[in-house]
Amino acid sequence: ISECLVGSEMCIRDRSYTGLKKNKEYTLSGVLVDKETGEPVLDQNGNQVTATTKFKPKTAEGTAEVEFAFDATGFDGKTLVVYEELTLNGEKLAEHKDLNDEGQTIYFPGVGTTALDKDTNDHISKADKEITIVDTVLYTNLRVGKKYTVKGILMDQETGKKVLDADGQEVTASASFTAETKDGTVDITFKFDGSKLAGKTVVAFEDVYYKGISVGTHADINDEEQSVHLPKIKTTAVDGENGTKNSMADSTVIIKDTVSFENLIPGKEYTMKGVLKDQKTGKTVKAKVGTDTSEGFIIPDGAETVNFEKGSYALSLIHI
Repeated sequence: ISECLVGSEMCIRDRSYTGLKKNKEYTLSGVLVDKETGEPVLDQNGNQVTATTKFKPKTAEGTAEVEFAFDATGFDGKTLVVYEELTLNGEKLAEHKDLNDEGQTIYFPGVGTTALDKDTNDHISKADKEITIVDTVLYTNLRVGKKYTVKGILMDQETGKKVLDADGQEVTASASFTAETKDGTVDITFKFDGSKLAGKTVVAFEDVYYKGISVGTHADINDEEQSVHLPKIKTTAVDGENGTKNSMADSTVIIKDTVSFENLIPGKEYTMKGVLKDQKTGKTVKAKVGTDTSEGFIIPDGAETVNFEKGSYALSLIHI
């Protein structure tokens, strides 16, 4: 038995026979059966997946291909077994129906992932020059002892296009492993310059390959578990008393800095911190007596009147 895969289109070829008479026309019919239930599997239209071929053997022993071509979408994690019948002039001569026959079995791996920023250990990261995202790939139904390769690529959730790093290169990662159990996990690590990605949400797409053929895919642009958010902020600072850009060099100066943010995760608690810098020297302004310039806030989760991903927060910096 052999298999081929192009996108979601799957084909399975079954092709051995013995003890046939030469030049007689035989019919080889097959149906795919779910190993777990013992029942025929159904395609996307609710029909059994079957295949038939007619052939005239030139020798008593040989091969005749019967090819099952079907849409394999939704078969993730399933194990299928090929059942066949051989007939001549409508009469059944032989059958092969063994759920435990490894030679008649095809495995469809299942793939799921969780992508997290290495520093925050969450689905949020700073748009920095050095970003590390660890993508934990959960696989099911692999063949124990076989070697597989997981390949991943980051996608832009908004555009659906491949993410490019600061050098214009695609962001990819891969890892090869030998399956010690049929179900397990493997990590792939994306390391890249994401300094130009503020405001973006990146989504990790993965494929599991066996002998260079993709046998499992997880590519859902809306899957939060595959996503990492890179927030974007900007600020508007004014005098806290007159609301303008001009302040009196007084004993007490209040500067109100309104920080606008976008692409945060709803329901998470954040802390806004601010510091005053001398524009000429770039050094931190030191106050004789100061107040805590950190404020904690939570983006509401479930409120109908709030845009969860965008908003603003006022932070008062008091210089005495």
